[in-house]
Amino acid sequence: MAEWSAAVAAGAFVVLTAGLLIGLRLLLKRVEQTGAAVREAQADLHRLAAEISSVLQPLEESVRSVHRGLEAAEGLVQAVRQVGGTVEKTTSAVERVTDAFSSSAVKHAERIARGKQLGEAAQWAELGLTAWQLWQSSRSGKQGESE
Repeated sequence: MAEWSAAVAAGAFVVLTAGLLIGLRLLLKRVEQTGAAVREAQADLHRLAAEISSVLQPLEESVRSVHRGLEAAEGLVQAVRQVGGTVEKTTSAVERVTDAFSSSAVKHAERIARGKQLGEAAQWAELGLTAWQLWQSSRSGKQGESE
C-alpha cells in the first residue's frame, strides 16, 4: 500500500505540476496578449497625441488671431470714441457759430429796419423842409405884392 500511496502521490504531483505548467503557460499567453493590447493602446495614444497636437497648433493660431482681432477692435472702439468726441466738439462749435450768425442777422435786420425808419424820417423831414420853403417863398411873394 505504501507503493500505491507513493504512486498516487507521484501521479498527483505530476498532475499538479502539469496543471501548474498549463496554468503558467495560459498566464504567459494572457500577459503577452495584455502586453500587445497595452502596446496597441500606447501606439493609439501616440497617434492621438500627434493628431491633437496637429489640431491644437491651428487652434492656437486661431486664438492668437482672434486675440489680435479683439485688440484691433479695441483700438477701433477707442477711435470711434475719439471721433464721437470730435463730432461733439464740432457740433458745439457749429451751434456757437450758428448762434453768432443768427444774432448777427437779427442785429443787421434791426439796423436795416432802423435805417428804413431813418430814411422815411429823412424823407418826411425833406418833404417838410420843402413845404416850409414853398410856404416861405409864397409868403415872401405875397408880402412883396402887398407892399
